[in-house]
Amino acid sequence: MKNFYVDNLRDGVRIEDVFLVCNKNVGKTQDGSTFIRLKLSDRTGAIDAIKWDAPDAMCSSLAVDDYVSIRGVVSKYKDKLQIVLEGVRKCCDKVDPADFLPRTPKDIPQMISDLKGIISTVEHPQLRALLNYFFNDEEFVAKFSSAPAAMRIHHAYIGGLLEHSLSVAQMCDMVAGHYPEINRDLLLTAAILHDVGKIDEFCWSRSIHYTDSGHLVGHLVSGAMTVDAAVGKIGDFHPLLRLILTHMILSHHGEKEFGSPKRPKSLESVTLHYVEDLDAKIKTFTEAVNHGDGRVAESDLWTERHWLFDRPLLKGLPDCVLGNLAERPAESAPDSEDSSPDLFTD
Repeated sequence: MKNFYVDNLRDGVRIEDVFLVCNKNVGKTQDGSTFIRLKLSDRTGAIDAIKWDAPDAMCSSLAVDDYVSIRGVVSKYKDKLQIVLEGVRKCCDKVDPADFLPRTPKDIPQMISDLKGIISTVEHPQLRALLNYFFNDEEFVAKFSSAPAAMRIHHAYIGGLLEHSLSVAQMCDMVAGHYPEINRDLLLTAAILHDVGKIDEFCWSRSIHYTDSGHLVGHLVSGAMTVDAAVGKIGDFHPLLRLILTHMILSHHGEKEFGSPKRPKSLESVTLHYVEDLDAKIKTFTEAVNHGDGRVAESDLWTERHWLFDRPLLKGLPDCVLGNLAERPAESAPDSEDSSPDLFTD
């Protein structure tokens, strides 16, 4: 059982525990001695670690995705924590994989039930048949339920793909209810399936990393191929509807510089792009600022400059700004207009 997790490491703490290697680099100092730099991770995050004067046998014995037993001291380097290793070796003891892969905080069976509930409201027979083709397949559902939605940007954990897809579908349902000119069935179908290619893009057995398909094809194209192959097995699917659905999957990143082969050209594809981007951005933002217990001190309002947003992010408002509304006693309403105090009397 692990005793130390990345998110509770502090400067000066001496640790001895098991971590997962998610990156490895071997280098030489100016005097020619060998060092090994590792990025170690668990379900709570990742931290850099370095072993000076590393023997060649140690360097060759360690690899990415190895569980390693380490001994060392946590210290600060350039305002970031790292572990200065005194010893590191491949772990031969039994470990619990749940200690090393982050997982959605939400209930996976409930999310699948909610997603199937949305599918049951799709009225177009071919679109509903397409969704049932996927979600009546137990093997597909198992993969879809466990897959991450990313390596590090948003929903980068077990169950992240399901959580993100359900959230996008729920928001698209609300948007379609507000704008009757949107084809709800088409929008919901694409919302549920827009990231289906991530099942092939990522491997998540120990750490989350790209497969060969992820490197060479990517989830937009592989997702469009997967959905189009399923459409081919459903009779009476209109050729133009097939093209539009493929277009929605290929264009949901919005711009070519963000990976979309085509920019959105239909009302539903434009809607899907903005809703999907909103869900991803909000999740990225909240994951960046929600550390600790969520309370914000006046002296600690800002994160460091965030690499994606390219700016520091406001963590939230401290209690002194708005007060703790949850703890305020409810004000009782006056019984009548006459019960209001007269401001002009002594």
